Amino acid sequence: MMTMARQVRGASTRSPRFAPSVARLWPGLTLLLGACTGAISGPGISATGGDPGGGGGSSGPGPTDPGIIDPGTGMGGAAGPGGGGAGGPAACTPGDLPAETRLARLTHGQYENSVRALTGLDVHPAAEFPADQNQAGFDRGIDLKVGDALGKGYRTTAEGIAAALVANAAAYQKVVGCDPATGDACAAAFVAAFGQRAFRRPLADAEKASYLSLFGKGATLVDGAASAFQKGVQVTVEAFLQSPSFLYRPELSTAQSGGLVILSGYELASRLSYFIQNSPPDDTLLAAAAAGTLASADAVAAQARRLVATPAAHDTVRDFHHQWLNLDVYANKLTKDPAYPTVTPALAPVLAGETERFVEDVVFTQGKGFPSLMTAPFTYANKTTAALYGVSGTFDDSLKRVDLPPTQRAGLLTQLGFLASNAYSNQSSPIHRGVFVVRRVLCGTIPDPPPNVPQLPALGAAQTTRQAVDMHTASAGCSNCHHGIINPVGFGFENYDAVGKFRTMENGQPVDATGTLAGTASQPAFSNAIEEAAAIAASPEAQGCYAKTWLRYAFGRVESGGDACAVGVLAQNLARDDYRVTDLLVDLTRTRAFMYRSPASN
Repeated sequence: MMTMARQVRGASTRSPRFAPSVARLWPGLTLLLGACTGAISGPGISATGGDPGGGGGSSGPGPTDPGIIDPGTGMGGAAGPGGGGAGGPAACTPGDLPAETRLARLTHGQYENSVRALTGLDVHPAAEFPADQNQAGFDRGIDLKVGDALGKGYRTTAEGIAAALVANAAAYQKVVGCDPATGDACAAAFVAAFGQRAFRRPLADAEKASYLSLFGKGATLVDGAASAFQKGVQVTVEAFLQSPSFLYRPELSTAQSGGLVILSGYELASRLSYFIQNSPPDDTLLAAAAAGTLASADAVAAQARRLVATPAAHDTVRDFHHQWLNLDVYANKLTKDPAYPTVTPALAPVLAGETERFVEDVVFTQGKGFPSLMTAPFTYANKTTAALYGVSGTFDDSLKRVDLPPTQRAGLLTQLGFLASNAYSNQSSPIHRGVFVVRRVLCGTIPDPPPNVPQLPALGAAQTTRQAVDMHTASAGCSNCHHGIINPVGFGFENYDAVGKFRTMENGQPVDATGTLAGTASQPAFSNAIEEAAAIAASPEAQGCYAKTWLRYAFGRVESGGDACAVGVLAQNLARDDYRVTDLLVDLTRTRAFMYRSPASN
């Protein structure tokens, strides 16, 4: 494993020796975390129910809170962008809320953001950790655990960060926040302040005493020439960074209303910040939790609207679309025929960056919603991709916003990255493109193909890809899925070749890009990808899929019957382009599943 001295920029290259390490001083501190399924106790975590020092969640909104958008008997919430509820289904019978975990482990990205927020050090240790498991389509599932390898990684990282913090005078002074000359008073203030930021809630008295005791032992635990106070800071920071209350987001409130557990203010603050910013709560959120003002869905939504206006929210929106659209596969899907010399795996970052810049423009610059993501006729191109789009002008290696012919391009699904990564090396692939749209954009279910299916044969003279696919999938074992669902959706993209260049002819024959949005209730017909994109933007199935996919990202799980009412409201709002993507994020915080949890949670 790479040493922290190499991971922390500007830090000393010397790594002090711990004798013994904090992990050995508190046996099993980290490695026990993966087995937490019942009552929770141990150093750095309270099992008293509710947040220590945070009010315990003993009061708050019941499921009849008018700010909740999915109460189940007519939709609540205010009208207009960000309101969410008005215009929703007239009635909805909610199912039970899913049993979510009470211990949601930080993702690697959230861990790094949390460490940087705590210490001010520019550290990126997660590259050395085992990869997070993909759950519900994203790397942020609620069932993430700590295995042996990750536990050791946490321990090594905590030791290195704590040592680097003490070695960095500016960061150390800011973190300590008081005059070490005042001795015990400063140590107590440091433990209380750092502990609240690390645990995202005030420390209980027993926790303060435990960490202060450890602080006092720092001089005997850490070798080196640092002062006793510095050694106390170092060993205490190391312990905080290995605590379950830091590595997880415990939700221990027990008070109920209407059969649901009411989350405390500090628990809601953490849910909010890690959903919208992938980072710990800022001072404003912690102050709201301390004041007890996160007691209604409207109050939570007000904080959510504040957070979606921050730069960190831009990163969250980028991350969601990056994972939803599977941009990471581009590097493995761009090995093309020599006839396309400019399209190579080296172009993958450019194509991924194009999509991310497009999303940023639609969501934050224009303040638009799902319809524009599907239909807006512009993109970001450089000197290589501009030629593929047939756009003239002056370009270099950087990405530049360009308007595209609205008869040829519309939104995300006519961009080069999607088209080229869902194609063969020398021809298009209606099958790959159709499967992607059905599964990821419409949330349709398609069984995996049987084993040993032969690849699409090379095109014959004067044969089009569409004709070849029709023949290749005509057998009884293929026709039901392909002719019934996949092919009609994928054929809409036949105006684009193996690398996404627009075409009207193939092998001397006119391209036929007609199809239907098969598998949807209305199955609208279209003549080309532009009409297909418009049909997708107007499709209740696509709107519902986008809402469900965001729900999976927000909650780290697949949707259940208990989410049906919320998805119905959000999906109907997504039909409007003035219902911004950021409004969707805000309204997700106004749901029962966000404001409460099931008492059946482990």
